[in-house]
Formats: sequence, C-alpha cells, structure tokens
Amino acid sequence: MGTQLSWPVATYLESARLDLEPLRPEHAEEAYPWMSDERIHAFTGGRPGSLDELRERFRRQAEGHSPDGLQGWLNWMIRHRTGRLVGTVQATVTLGRGHVKQARLGWVLAFDAQGHGFAREAAGETAIWLMGHGVQRLTACIHPRHRASKGVARAIGLHPTIVVVDGEIEWTNDEL
Repeated sequence: MGTQLSWPVATYLESARLDLEPLRPEHAEEAYPWMSDERIHAFTGGRPGSLDELRERFRRQAEGHSPDGLQGWLNWMIRHRTGRLVGTVQATVTLGRGHVKQARLGWVLAFDAQGHGFAREAAGETAIWLMGHGVQRLTACIHPRHRASKGVARAIGLHPTIVVVDGEIEWTNDEL
C-alpha cells in the first residue's frame, strides 16, 4: 500500500438553485432510477449497472481516496432545491508536476435534467471550492462531440488541449 496523502474532504456546497451533498452510499437508491437510464451513457460509454453495483460504487467513492492513497476522491450528489437529485459532480485530486494539486472533474446529469444549466452551476461551484482548497490545476476529459460538456468546461474557465485520453479531449485551466 502506498503512502496515505492528505486530501480535501467533500463538504456540503450550495449554489443559486442547487445543493451539493457529499456522496453517501445511501444515495444509491434515490439515484438509481436516472443513473440506470442508458441515455446518460451516450458519450461516456459503459452500461448502467445494477442497484447493488451502484451501492458498491458509491460505498467505495465515499471513502474519499483510492486504496493506495494516491488519489483523493470527492463526489457530490446534485440536488435541485425542489428536493430532487438531478446529477453528480466529482473530482479526482492528485499531485502533479512540482507537487501541484490537480483535479480531474466530471459531471453526469439525469437525462431529463439536462439543458437547464445544472452541470455548469454545480461544476462551477465545485471548481471554486477546489481552488479554495489548494487545487491549482483543473482538467476534464470530454468527448469531442459532446457540445453541452464543452460549454460547461468553457463556463468554468477550461480550454481544450491537444491531449487525448481514451478518445476524449482533455480540457484544462493551465495557461501552458
């Protein structure tokens, strides 16, 4: 097992219309109906898992770090103020060149919650929180045809790079 590093811990966040709740395994039952919708996998690939698989994934993610301790895992459930869960936002924090904290962001919205600016709002709040917790470099990997996610990335200050990861373009806030 690797050296355990100290990572930020996800805390409750709020924006104008949304509450970002730190992920708990108990969120699985509530999230499963929309997370099992095959339409949300159009750009990310994969397939919806079973409820038991989602529970196990949430349990692992809620631990807050990878088993070797080399990554911090920050996961939030996005809840609209109506009370409905509408998505997730996550950040995997690592140490980059020069021991700079960097975070790879990701977001997923329920199919019927897309197109309302929720991802932009949640990702923006998350980016601000991360920067306030010592993260200097933000990245996101986005499918080249996913216009909505490109818009989210631009809105939070990211720009595309020439780096391709598993067929997706890496976006970053780096000036390099």
